[in-house]
This record gives sequence, structure tokens and C-alpha cells, in this order.
Amino acid sequence: MKNFCAGIHVLIRKRDKYLILKKSGSDKDEPGHWDLPGGGIEFNEQPLGAALRETMEEAGIKIRLTNVLMLWAMPHKTQWSIEIVAQGIYLSGKIKLSPEHSTYKWVNKKELLKVKPGTVHLKKLIKFLSNKKYQRSN
Repeated sequence: MKNFCAGIHVLIRKRDKYLILKKSGSDKDEPGHWDLPGGGIEFNEQPLGAALRETMEEAGIKIRLTNVLMLWAMPHKTQWSIEIVAQGIYLSGKIKLSPEHSTYKWVNKKELLKVKPGTVHLKKLIKFLSNKKYQRSN
């Protein structure tokens, strides 16, 4: 039997800007890369609850989740990982980064589509948002 894990990340909107976080230089997977708030879903935790928890842990803000944008599977180390990107709206709080991140930015959609270097999650989101079919429906 194969091992599985699951993760969720959130594209958070505040007016016409989106939050991105830069992973610290000591990050074990993608140091110095831009990412969305998020992380692993813990045992017995619901995915959307994990999104709220991870956002609070990594950025110190409260959000309201609005929908799920993407779902995919990928190999991660010795496991198969199910990954989710949800969309959320900023509600309150001042950004307070966890030690996992070194800085943050609020960027508009045009800037978001050009962010580099991005983590695997951010690259997949950028590819999705760049899709002409998605642009016509939003």
C-alpha cells in the first residue's frame, strides 16, 4: 500500500490584491520561493479547517473561504500527495509571519501571474489562472 499525504493552500484576496509569502532561506523544500499560505492537512482534520489554521499560523490573519480552485495529485518524497488550492477573502488581522517565511507581498493579478521563483503550488496556480477558459468565466 502506498503512503498518502494531503495539503491545502489559499489564494487570499484583499480588494484587488493577492497575498504571497516568501519561504525562508532555511525552508527544507523550496527556500526563497514565493508561495501561498498553506500546508499539510493533519490527521482527522477537514481540508477547509486546515486552510484556516495554516493561514493563521503562517500569516496571522483571519479569512473566509469562498471556493476550491484546484485539486491535483503529485509525488512528494516517498508519498503521493493530494493538493488543493482554495480561494479566500481577507477578513481581519495584521500580517505576522511565522519563521517559515521571510517576507510577504500583496500583488495584483498581473503581478501574481509573473511571480518568480514560485513553489510548485504557485506555479500550478499561475498556469491555471493564465488559462483562457478560466479567464472568460471570471
